[in-house]
Amino acid sequence: TRRLRLTEERRREVWWRSSSDTLRDGDTRTRTHETEDTDPHYVPGDQRSESERSRKRSIFAAVSLGLVCVLLLTRIIVLSVYFNRTIKEKEELQILNKNLTKERDHLQEKLSVFGWRYFGSSFYFLSAEQKTWDESRQDCQMREADLVIINSEEEQRFVVGLQMGAWIGLTDKDKEGTWKWVDGTVLTTGFWNPSQPDDFQGQEDCAEIYIQGNNPLQTWKDQQCERKLNWICEKMLFLLSYFHPV
Repeated sequence: TRRLRLTEERRREVWWRSSSDTLRDGDTRTRTHETEDTDPHYVPGDQRSESERSRKRSIFAAVSLGLVCVLLLTRIIVLSVYFNRTIKEKEELQILNKNLTKERDHLQEKLSVFGWRYFGSSFYFLSAEQKTWDESRQDCQMREADLVIINSEEEQRFVVGLQMGAWIGLTDKDKEGTWKWVDGTVLTTGFWNPSQPDDFQGQEDCAEIYIQGNNPLQTWKDQQCERKLNWICEKMLFLLSYFHPV
């Protein structure tokens, strides 16, 4: 009988515990359903995560757009500064060019008194007396120049326009038929008279401007170096810092 009472009491205790657990679980589920049904701001866990990701993407997009705007504004400012500086530099160069042109014209006027003429990037001296080719070159060197070297058709026309038969800085003394300028360069393009050079009697090794006919591009003639002629000296502009007119 005693054992039966103990067994019955244990059954009741087990039943009571089981009932209590069931009631607690039911109450929890009930509160959960009540929260979902009655709370207007309730958001399930998965939906909250998606909403958070969407919000972060929006913030990232806004920050990126702001950064792009800042970069574009910076580029516009830099270009504006560069453009304004370029305009200013252009104006300064124009003023400098104008001043240099005035100085060049003034120098040309001053040097013309001493027999010098300006063309291209050089000054040219026209002699008033006559000497041999070697003596003429020595005179040019004393003036810190040399006999004229004709490098282009434009320069040839200028020299011919001086209307002056004269020695130029061209010779084939070193090797017959190989014409070289006084700076050592070999002649590539010449403006010879159609019948020249002819090395008459094997004694004509120096070149002169010989004004004859109407074609300014056919005026060179070989001549005996010991013959006395006028001459033309040439001085490049980059040497003018050491220039003293004589």
